[in-house]
Amino acid sequence: MSQARPARSHSLVIRLLIAQVVPLAIFAFVVLAVGAWTAQRVVANNADRLLAGALQTIRETVSVTDNRVTVNVEPWALALLDGPERDAVFYSVREGDRLVTGYAELPNLPQAQADQPVFADLSVRGVSVRMAQQALFIPGRDTAIRVSVAQSLDSRRASLRELYRSMLLLPGLLVVLAALLVWPALQWGLNSLKRLIDDLTRRPSPSADFAPTNVDLAPREFWPVLNAFNHLLARLETSTSGIQRFAADASHQLRTPLAVVSANLEILAGSTRPWTPQERRLMADSRDAVSGMTRLIGQLLSTARADGARISSSADLGRAARRACQAARERRAFPDGALRLRLPAEPVTVLGAEDLITEQILNLIDNAFHHGAPPVIVHVRTAGSVCVWDHGQGVAEATLPHLTAPFFRANSSQTSGFGLGLAIVHTLAEAQGAQIKLQNRSVERSGLVGQIIFQLGAVRDLTESIVPSLDDRR
Repeated sequence: MSQARPARSHSLVIRLLIAQVVPLAIFAFVVLAVGAWTAQRVVANNADRLLAGALQTIRETVSVTDNRVTVNVEPWALALLDGPERDAVFYSVREGDRLVTGYAELPNLPQAQADQPVFADLSVRGVSVRMAQQALFIPGRDTAIRVSVAQSLDSRRASLRELYRSMLLLPGLLVVLAALLVWPALQWGLNSLKRLIDDLTRRPSPSADFAPTNVDLAPREFWPVLNAFNHLLARLETSTSGIQRFAADASHQLRTPLAVVSANLEILAGSTRPWTPQERRLMADSRDAVSGMTRLIGQLLSTARADGARISSSADLGRAARRACQAARERRAFPDGALRLRLPAEPVTVLGAEDLITEQILNLIDNAFHHGAPPVIVHVRTAGSVCVWDHGQGVAEATLPHLTAPFFRANSSQTSGFGLGLAIVHTLAEAQGAQIKLQNRSVERSGLVGQIIFQLGAVRDLTESIVPSLDDRR
C-alpha cells in the first residue's frame, strides 16, 4: 500500500518573499493593463481630433463655381497631421461617386453624416491608415459631397510605445525595488529569531536540556509556537526522567538475584561432592554468564547515570585514577606489572564528578584488558588529561570513529562483551565538558590509546595531540 507523502515545507523567507513580491507584481500588471488601455484611448482620441481638424480645413475650401465643385487644398491645410514620424497622408473630395480631387483609393462610407465625421481603419496602397470622412450638402446640388482625410498609423504607434515605456518603467522599478528590499527587511525582522537560535545552540550538548525557551526572544507572532514547544519539552523531560529512573531501578533490582546466583554457584563449586567434568563445565559457563550479566547491568546503570548527568563540580583526577585502578584489581587478579599507574607530583583538579571520572577510567582499563594486552598504563597528566593504553594489536583505523557508539564491537564474532564501555566513557566525557580521543599508538608501539581531556581552570584547547603522552618509557 502506498503511503501519502507529507507536504514539503517551504522556507519562511521564500514564503514572505512570495507574499510580498507576488501581490505587488500582480498589482503592477493590473496597473499596466489599465494604463495601456487608457493610453491607447488617449492617443486614439487625440489623433482622431487632429484628423478631424484637417478634415474641417479641407471641407471649408469646398465651393461651387460655374456649377462645378471646386476645392482649394493649400499645403498648410494638412499641417495638423505633420509629425516626427512623417506619416503618409491621403485626402479626397467626391461628389457622389465622382472624384473631384485627391486619391481615388479612399472609398465612400455609407454612414458618413454632415453633422460630424465618421472614422474607419483601412488600407491604402498597402499602408494601414485611419480615415475620417464627413458629408457636405451645398444648396443647389442634389448629391452630397464627401470629404475624406486618411493618415498612416506610424505616429500613433510611436506615441503608444513612448507611453508604454514611461508607464512600464515606474511599476517595474517598484517591483524590483520591493524584491531587493525584502531580504534586508526579513533579516531585520528575523533578528529576534536569530537570538532565539543562539540561545538554543548555546545550551550544553552533553545531556538533554529541557529548560523552557524564553519566548521574549522571538517575535510576538511566534509565541504560541514557542509555548507549545515548551510544553513538549516538559513532557519529554518527564518521559526521559522516567526512563532513566526505570533503567537505574531495574539495574539495582537485578543485581541482588544475580549476586545470589553467583554465590550459590561458588558454594556448589567449592562443595565436596564429586562433580563430573561436564557438570563442572556447566557450572563454569553459568558463572561466566552471571559475571557477564552483572557487568552488563553495571554498564546499563552507568549509561543511565551518564545520560542524565550535568556536571559543574571539580574533582581530583589523580585520586579518581587511583580508585579506578583499585577497583580494577578487585575485579580480577593481575600479575605484577600488568596494571601501572603514573601520577604527577602535584594534584590535578579538573571539572567533573570524581565518581563518574573513576567510572570512565575503569571502563578504559577494562576495555584495555578485554580487547588489548598487558601491561596497561594509566597516566595522569598535569595538563588535565588521563591516558590509558595497552600493548595489544590495536584496531583498524576505519573502526576508530565507531568505537564510542553503543553496542558497537570491532569484531563481534571473535570478541565478547556488550560494546557499552567506551560509549559510557564518551557520554560521561560530554556530560563533564571533556573530550575523549581514541587512536592506535604507532607502528613501532602497538596498542590502543584512550585519552580523556578535561577542562582545567579556563577552557583549554582541546585540539592538543595525544602523541607526546606516548613517549613515556615502558
